[in-house]
Amino acid sequence: MKKIKMILAMPSHSNFATPIQDNLKYHNFDIEFINSSPEHLKRLKLPFTISICHFFRKIFHVNASTYKTEAKQFLKNQIIVKEINDKLSNQNFDYALVIRPDLFSLTQLELIKTYTYQKFIGYQWNGLGRFPDTLFSIKLFDRFFIFDHTDLSNPDYASYPLLGCTNFYFDMYQPQPIAHHGIIAYFVGLHFDERSMSINFCAQELVKHGIILDFNIKFRHGEQNAHLQYPSKEIKFIKKNIDFDENIKRINQSDILVDVVNPIHNGLSFRTFEALYYEKKLITNNKMVQNYDFYHPNNILIWDGQDLTGLTAFLAKPFTPIDKKIVEKYGFKNWIKNILDLPPYQLIRLPDSFD
Repeated sequence: MKKIKMILAMPSHSNFATPIQDNLKYHNFDIEFINSSPEHLKRLKLPFTISICHFFRKIFHVNASTYKTEAKQFLKNQIIVKEINDKLSNQNFDYALVIRPDLFSLTQLELIKTYTYQKFIGYQWNGLGRFPDTLFSIKLFDRFFIFDHTDLSNPDYASYPLLGCTNFYFDMYQPQPIAHHGIIAYFVGLHFDERSMSINFCAQELVKHGIILDFNIKFRHGEQNAHLQYPSKEIKFIKKNIDFDENIKRINQSDILVDVVNPIHNGLSFRTFEALYYEKKLITNNKMVQNYDFYHPNNILIWDGQDLTGLTAFLAKPFTPIDKKIVEKYGFKNWIKNILDLPPYQLIRLPDSFD
């Protein structure tokens, strides 16, 4: 079977860049990867002439505060444009998929599009409100997807040709349950003030029910005192992201996955689909999950972030297997077919009702 040639353009600092490439290759795609955030650009040094110019601007108070930043961004853009041309020249690609298009300049996106023979596709897996620069590029794309239903219904975005699609699970990795003692609940995420109280409360309630916690919170620069918002002693604080392979290992050895809504968007997290695929119970405060075809109250406990009185009954219920066809619907293979419109596939859409 002939391989589909495809450009994947996205940031490498995401925990998903490598597994997305691996899964595309697994499903017979020939991939060229364009990185919007190469590691070496973090250490980019400005040429001596620009540094001198910046020095004199500081002395004479002439736009010194933004000059250096703008000069560095200009150089970064040039480097990425060169990488695009070097990697893609003399080739034609069937498709290009750009994830987080706000991290590319319009010039870079237009250049990638020139190498794309069939469809140029964008996917924004954070809410548009968080990254409004995304809006400037949407009309460049043949198809543009978002996963937050509120973006579809937002009148501010009514003039944009948006399509809705969920996240997914990586189907090239088979579930391999790891034997362990007791019941383990797993959570990992960045610290946000808005959800710290809910995470801590959930941790305390699970401990009261004899659940072993694998709760991990990562802080960003300048959040040194944020750990005080998590008095539960069972919560761990991590300095770097848990890598993809380690994350899969922890999912396999867990019984319950915990998902607390990220305040920057309303879409279903990857954790939701991992719970579906790995047949783990899910505790979430994202009430939108009840509108999906895989929802079952034996498997998913929806709470308001403050009251977990239903926890005892939920833990007592056995996991109810979900129809295999529904599970496959949210796998990467079906997801990428939806995104590229490559039939046959099961259509993935965001629900109409969110009552």
